Amino acid sequence: MRAVFGFALGFGSVALLAWIVGVAVAESVDGWGKVNPDLRFGLTGRRVVAAVFGFGMAGLSAAYAGWPMVVATLAAAAGAVIAVAVAGLSR
Repeated sequence: MRAVFGFALGFGSVALLAWIVGVAVAESVDGWGKVNPDLRFGLTGRRVVAAVFGFGMAGLSAAYAGWPMVVATLAAAAGAVIAVAVAGLSR
């Protein structure tokens, strides 16, 4: 499961960074508004990226803390739910 958590964290980190760069470029460069992920994917896309990142972060943290894998998986699911809730608060 650590590999799953690690993959989710890596993919979520890359997606989060791409989202931030995409918004920054779209807002600051004329004619690049079409690459804005907020307009292309909306709140659902933001929540998906947050869920993957939160799942990986919480799961990997719990797994390396020495928790049993069942508890680490529950913590990963809780991390995904909390990240989705926080992602929905913006805008």
